[in-house]
Amino acid sequence: MSDRTFRLAPSDIDKAFECNEFRVVFQPKVDLTSERVTGAEVFVRWQHPQYGLLPPGLFLDFVEANGRMPDLTGFVFHAALDGARRWKAAGKDWAVSINVAPGTVTSKGFCEGLQTLLNEYGLEPQRIIIEVPERAVAQEPDTLCEALLEVRELGVHVALDGGGIVPVDLAQFSPLPFTSVKVGGPASIRLAQRLGLRGKGAIAARLRFAHQYNLEAVAVGAEDEATMAGLADVGFTAAQGIWIQKPMPLEELLAWNGAWARGRVSMDPMPAAAQPARAAAPVEAKPQAAPVKRATMVQPTLQPKPEIRAMPTLPVLDVDDLDDIVEDEEAAAPQVKRQGFGPPAESCPPMKELVQRKPGKGAPAGPSVLKN
Repeated sequence: MSDRTFRLAPSDIDKAFECNEFRVVFQPKVDLTSERVTGAEVFVRWQHPQYGLLPPGLFLDFVEANGRMPDLTGFVFHAALDGARRWKAAGKDWAVSINVAPGTVTSKGFCEGLQTLLNEYGLEPQRIIIEVPERAVAQEPDTLCEALLEVRELGVHVALDGGGIVPVDLAQFSPLPFTSVKVGGPASIRLAQRLGLRGKGAIAARLRFAHQYNLEAVAVGAEDEATMAGLADVGFTAAQGIWIQKPMPLEELLAWNGAWARGRVSMDPMPAAAQPARAAAPVEAKPQAAPVKRATMVQPTLQPKPEIRAMPTLPVLDVDDLDDIVEDEEAAAPQVKRQGFGPPAESCPPMKELVQRKPGKGAPAGPSVLKN
C-alpha cells in the first residue's frame, strides 16, 4: 500500500479511541498430548472507517510516534483480561498470553499494577502469561530477568518468545524466570523437526532445555499438516497456528466448538484501498465485550506476532537451506527498542497509573480503578 493511498493523521488515533475502533482477537493454543485448548494469545487490530481492518504492522509505529502507546497498551491489557474473565465464567480453564515490551516489564510499578489488574478482574495469576522477546533478554539479561522474577513471584507465568533464534544461555539464570518457550515460524519449526532434541542448533538446544526443566514448549505458526506432524516427538508440548484456528474475536472464540480448522480458515481481510474522501460519519465499531477502557501504562511498546498467512505444505528442504532461512529472518528482524517512545532519556510513567481510567467523551467519571 503506497503513501498516496494510505495516510494516517494524529486525529485518527483520537477518533479510534472515541469510536472504539481498536479491538483484539484471540488465537487458541492447544496441548499436543490431549489436543485440548489451554489458552489463547491476544493480538490488536484497528477497524479504520476509511482503510478497513488494519493489522498491527501498519499502525503500531505510528501510534508509538504520537505518544499514544500507553493508551493502546492499557486497552489491550483490559481487553485481554476481560476475555479471560469471560471464558472463566463460561467454565473454560484457559490462560491468556499478552506480549509486553521489555521496557514495560522493567518499569517501576509494573508488578503492583499487574496485581491490581488481577484483583479487579478476579483472575488467578496462573491464568496470565506475559511474553517477552528473547532478543531483549539477550541484550539486557540481568535487568530484564530480575524484573521477570518479580512477575513470577506474583504467580504470573512468563514465556520466552523466540525459541533460540537469538540464542540465550538459559542455564545462567537461577532461579529461572521462564515457564515456557516459544518457537515461531514454519521454517523454524521444520528446522526443529529435522534436528530433533539431539541436534546441535540453538532451537534444538532450547527444546532440550525445555524438556529438562519441564517448561512448556510452544510451536507458533502451525500452518499445515506437514508442520504439525511430529511436533511432540521433537519436544514441543503445545502449538498454535491456522491449522488449529485463526485469531478470532472473543465472541467467536467463546462459541468455537474446539474443532481444528486444519487450514480451512478465512483470515482477516486486507485493508481496503483509500477512498478519495472520508465518509461524513465514521463507521460505528461494535464493542467486543465492554466499552473502550483507556488507561496509561509504563513503557508500552506492543510487540505482537506477525500476521500468519495460509501457506501450502512446505517442500522438503536440506538442513543447510533451513539454517539459511532462519538466518535471513534474523538478519531482517528489527532491533529491540530500549524505550517505547520519546527521547532516550525519557522516563516511563509507573504502571500503577493504570488505575486512572479515563472516561470517554460524554461518559460520566467513574471511580479510579486499574484495568488493561
